[in-house]
Amino acid sequence: MDPLTQLGLLATIAATYSGFIAVFIAFTRDGRFEKADGHFVQAMVLGTIGVIVMSLTPPVLSEIMPLEQMWFVVSVFAIAGGVPSMIYQAWHQSRLSKAETSQIPVVWHAPGWALGFLALAAFAAATAYPAIRPGLYVAGVTLMLATSIWCFIAVVFRRFF
Repeated sequence: MDPLTQLGLLATIAATYSGFIAVFIAFTRDGRFEKADGHFVQAMVLGTIGVIVMSLTPPVLSEIMPLEQMWFVVSVFAIAGGVPSMIYQAWHQSRLSKAETSQIPVVWHAPGWALGFLALAAFAAATAYPAIRPGLYVAGVTLMLATSIWCFIAVVFRRFF
């Protein structure tokens, strides 16, 4: 399967997942999560929007520039968008009160941050290895979606464990 087709499928999954998140939020108590869950919800929403944008950009750009150049441009774009997003989410998480942070053990945060850094590493590697750039880019976008899915798991299942 070619990378552009894979990205189309990832965009479809992310759009469906975004709708699921909206329904999930609507049916929670008073339409809200606990305040301590805010950064997980934020990462879910930002992650799925990021996956949709990062999946739909390459097919559009492939119509106006050569494929090799397009893969490089979208990889740089992914880094340029990913770093500020990660900084914002880290800043938001660092502003939580002690009471809020005590509600969520670190073990629930670590996988999401690890997946996010792996996605960023895949995009960075894509800029350095032109021969496998499309595959690394698709891997980075897939890891972004996995980060969003982990955040959902953290919000729902941490209450049971």
